[in-house]
This record gives sequence, structure tokens and C-alpha cells, in this order.
Amino acid sequence: MKKKTWIITIIAFFVVAGGASAFFLLNKTAKEQYFYAEIKTIQHIEELVESRFENETEWVKNTGTKAIDSTYELSGEYIGDTNPEIQQILSNSSVAVRMASDPKEKEVEAELNATILGVEIDPIKSYITTEKVILDLPFYDQLLQLKDKDFGKLMLTFDPTYSGSEDLGLENLLGQNGTLSEENMEYLKDEYIMEVYESLPEESFTTSDETIDVNGKSLKTEKVTMKLSEAEVKTILTDILQKAKKDPKFKTIVEDSTQDFVDQYNTASGSAESMDFDTVMDDLISEVDNIKLPNGINSTIWHDANIIVKREFDLGISETEKFEIVGSQSLDASEQNWDYTFNMATDSLNFTGDLSTKDGTSTDVLAFSFNDEEVLVYNGEEKVLDGDRTFERKFILQDEFEPMELSWNGSSSHKKDAMQAEHEFSFEMPNSSSAIIHVNEERKIIKNVKLPAESEKIVDIGAMDADSLEQLMAEDIYPAMEQWGMNIAEQFEQELY
Repeated sequence: MKKKTWIITIIAFFVVAGGASAFFLLNKTAKEQYFYAEIKTIQHIEELVESRFENETEWVKNTGTKAIDSTYELSGEYIGDTNPEIQQILSNSSVAVRMASDPKEKEVEAELNATILGVEIDPIKSYITTEKVILDLPFYDQLLQLKDKDFGKLMLTFDPTYSGSEDLGLENLLGQNGTLSEENMEYLKDEYIMEVYESLPEESFTTSDETIDVNGKSLKTEKVTMKLSEAEVKTILTDILQKAKKDPKFKTIVEDSTQDFVDQYNTASGSAESMDFDTVMDDLISEVDNIKLPNGINSTIWHDANIIVKREFDLGISETEKFEIVGSQSLDASEQNWDYTFNMATDSLNFTGDLSTKDGTSTDVLAFSFNDEEVLVYNGEEKVLDGDRTFERKFILQDEFEPMELSWNGSSSHKKDAMQAEHEFSFEMPNSSSAIIHVNEERKIIKNVKLPAESEKIVDIGAMDADSLEQLMAEDIYPAMEQWGMNIAEQFEQELY
């Protein structure tokens, strides 16, 4: 894992510039107006999304900390120039994944089922807690268990040179750590986000009234401009990083928040990386001197009743190059429009969006163009009746050689304690072939996750020595798996021939 990974991780704490949410004064300074408009615009967009997806939002809020049982069944079809046997297999097979999870108890039950050519494959099941993983194989009459603390020992059994993580990191995998508490988020906001805000010079902000045209409408707006020089940016970053380096609570928050990533990286890579906080902070501070912003940071917003309707932003990265954002937006309750262009050196990316909702029907058109050539278009229509949603969505990927079209149609229904949805994904390809994937989704609130009883037969592979583990695999697991596979293969042959 590169040193820059840690630099990016820590700098992310300072990227959020919207921490100035405490300014609800009647007579605001230009700086207060700037950030207040940013915050109110974000809140307004959140309200628009929640209003449009009211049932989905309520479902997420209602199920956030409850145990949920989720089932996803996938099946497919393929039409085109290919082997008939492959078409037969794809069109007569399905896979079902079921997962029950309890975020409070940190428990997960997962099950994988498959039907291929009408042949039902016995399910594979697994159970995960913060202490262990249990595997239930269809061809073996006992459960296999690996405790979190025994992972390193097991890896040494297979590879005497292993030097990676000693455990699987199940506590972090299940979300026990790695997330910022409300207390820590409030601390970072008060001590660092607000510190950045307070460090921004008042004289860097100016305001004036201006009438502009947005989406064919003339609007009387307030124009607010922020200009920061390279020296001001470096001073602010250096001061805030120096403060963070000396702050033991900040150090604890960073280390706790990144530990799950470190554990998972070490487990996957077999390495034993660690984070030296002081070294990372020293690197960050020294990197500030290398920042080149000859034209500084310039940002201008135009807002109407505290909702931003136009924006211009540029970041000079050299004497001749800069990153630039120019665009406008209209965010009415029933209709929203965007037109933004992102420029970098000689390249430009343009995004346009037109969303409208009337009498329960929403129509959307989104388009992305790169250097004036349209590359991706989205068209969607959704209808909501008595809380149930139906939708037709189409993505068109424009390619000079092989354009591709993806259709996503379906329906969904969200109740207080359950939801279900049907999805159909259709791919149209240039060689006149097409593929269809069907996904049926069902989710419901449950009381708890059902784990294996203590009385069940369990083989603890983490407690075995190398000879015992090799004997288990050679005499029990491999022969049973081979016989199971041969039985399935015979059934496949009967269906095919």
C-alpha cells in the first residue's frame, strides 16, 4: 500500500467545505452568503430526491438498524450467433442469493442456490459473526469453522512464509469499527472544518446583484465571488495540518477509521502494512510546498433565494493550464435542469440533465459529451401509483465502432416492513445479438439471524495442525466433493442429451 493512500485518506477530512452551516444571520457577510447558499442548495436537492423517492427513502430509514432478510434471484436469456447448447443452459438456469444480516448483533447468514438446466444444486451456506466464519457445504455432513483469531495460524499451515494479518478482520468487516461516530463527526466539524472556514479571509469574498438568464428564464440573483491566492491556500493547509499533527484525538479518529481498510488490505494481500501517523502528517505538510496554483482558486456562484442557479470555478494548476467548471441549474419542485461543462487542459466534459414530474409520472433525459461528442445518454420514465413504482430506463453508450444499448425496466413496491422488485436488464449489441437478465428482489424485516446451534457437528479447522488438516481434506472433503460433482454432471448430461 502506497504512502499516498494515507495522504489521500487524511486529506479527505478537509475536503468537505460545507461545514459552515451555523450561519443563519439576517445580515450575512459575503463569506457567510457563499457557504450558506452552498448548504441550502445541497439540502434542497436532498429534499427533491426524498420527495421523488418517498417510499424508498422511508424504507431505508425504517430498516437502517434492523435485521433484514434479502433474496435476489437471477436468470437470463441469450439470443444470437452462439452455440445452441450455451443458449439452452443460459435460458434454463437461475441463481438465487439469500442474505440475512443484523447490524446490531453483527451477524450474517448467506446462502447460494442454483438451478441449471432444471437441475437443482444443493445450497452452499455460510454464517459470519465478529468471532468466526462457519461454512455449510452441500457435500459434507459437518460444518467447517474458522475463528477470526486463528486465520494467521491457518495461513502458516499452507504457507510457512506467510507474514500477513493474524486475523480476518471480521469485526471491521461487519461494521463494528471504521465508521465515524456522531461525536467524532461533530468534533471534526468544530475543530477542523470550522477552522478552515474561519481561516478564509473575509476580503477574499465579494458580492453584487446581477440579473442572469437560466434555462430561458431571467432571474435577479446575488453574485458571490471567492478568490484565494496560492499563498493563502498554502497557509490555510499548513496551519490546519500542523494542528492535526499535534492533536491526539484526531490521531485516534484517523487510526480507528482506517484500521478496517488496513486489516482488509493485509488479509487480501498477505502483507503486514501499518500506518505511522506522524510520518504521514509530516509528508502531508511537506507536500503543501509543492502545490502550484499560479492563478489561485476562483469560485463564483449566483443564487436566487439561497439556491445556486449558476456556477463558475477555476483552479489554476500552471501558467497555461487550469481545471474549470462552468454551468447553470434550475431546481424547481416539478422540473430540474442542469448544464455543466468541466474543462481540463484541452479536454472538456459536458453534462446536461432535464428531469420533470407531473401527476405521478417522471421523465428524465441525461447526456454526457466528451469534446463535443455525445458518449452516453440516459432516458427514463417512471410512474408511481398507490406507492408502487414502474419504470423504463435506457442507457445508450455511443461508440464509434461498437455502440451498445442497455434497457432497465421493472417495478418495485415498498411497504413498512417489506419490499419487492422485479428488474429486467436487456443488452442490445452491434452483432444483432441480445442478452436479458431478470432479477427478482425481495427484502423483509426479521427478528434475528439464525445461526447454527451449538449442538451441531462442527469441525474447527483453525485448531488443527497441518497433518490433521491434510487428512481431513484428503479423506473427507475431496472425495465427497468429487462424488457430488459427478452426480451433478450426470444429471446435466441427461438434460442436454
